[in-house]
Amino acid sequence: MSSHHLARLLGSLALAGLLFAPSARGELAAWDQAQVTALARELATSSDSLYDAFFKQPPPSLGSMQARAYYQLKQFVRLLRSEARHFASSLENGEGREETLPIYENLMQLARSARDDAAKVFVAHDVGDRAAVVRGVLNRLGPYYDPDFPMLAPHPNIEPGATR
Repeated sequence: MSSHHLARLLGSLALAGLLFAPSARGELAAWDQAQVTALARELATSSDSLYDAFFKQPPPSLGSMQARAYYQLKQFVRLLRSEARHFASSLENGEGREETLPIYENLMQLARSARDDAAKVFVAHDVGDRAAVVRGVLNRLGPYYDPDFPMLAPHPNIEPGATR
């Protein structure tokens, strides 16, 4: 066998090994419709509470450096509340992991975006407390939807007691 054929054979074997090797990914938590639905209800309730606390907070003055970030955060909080309600409703109506995965992914994207913007805006203590509750529920939902779920860490500008 020529060295060219041997190189091709070894390359093919290496490629097959990569394609069929066991995945290094973690595993999803066993699906528990009742538990996930209860967490979704808790998320809807905690996002309602976050929304109420945020909207009671006075906005920064229009000329301040925080005004734009505040109004963007206001939009994220409103959308998070709406999506959390839809998520809970979908699960209560019997939809499972596959059907609710897009809603969950959207919730996580909103939560991460809100966290980033909240770091640029002064938030009242009660808003930070309520954001911590929402983050905690999302962290408990994560393993049901993402085998490699990275826990959402508290942000020191938002949640009291968080470290850098």
